[in-house]
Amino acid sequence: MGDSGRIEVGFYHCTRRPAAEVAVQLAARAWEARQRLLVVSGAEMLERLDRLLWTQDPASFLPHGRAGGGDEAEQPILLAEAVTPANGAELLMLVAAPLPPLPQPFARVFHLFDDGSEAHLRAREEWKALAGSPHATRIFWKQTASGRWEKQG
Repeated sequence: MGDSGRIEVGFYHCTRRPAAEVAVQLAARAWEARQRLLVVSGAEMLERLDRLLWTQDPASFLPHGRAGGGDEAEQPILLAEAVTPANGAELLMLVAAPLPPLPQPFARVFHLFDDGSEAHLRAREEWKALAGSPHATRIFWKQTASGRWEKQG
């Protein structure tokens, strides 16, 4: 958890680039900062993310593994279909996946969803449900016309 004992939950409304591409960008930042990351999504999205983590930046790849691969504890970035403490991640990224009950043992949650998707509709309800939560500080991020992220609230 963060310094205040509250988890920072960032809602990332992906309007200019797909959530999967944004996820890889954020994973790269986590890797650069040497922070462990757990990425949770459905099987199809995890397949896509697995490929993108190898290929999105031709100059490098982001070291990662899949839950169930046997070496979860070694993975700086772990892809899973459910929240797990397997790699000791301090960061949780949800890509079109529901927000788990809080509190969780993470300092920060990245909640990514594509504009107009089912996940977008669910995120609206999750945003409302977190209002006044003693466990979370919610922040809404939206992509600008230039593709940069702007804090909305």
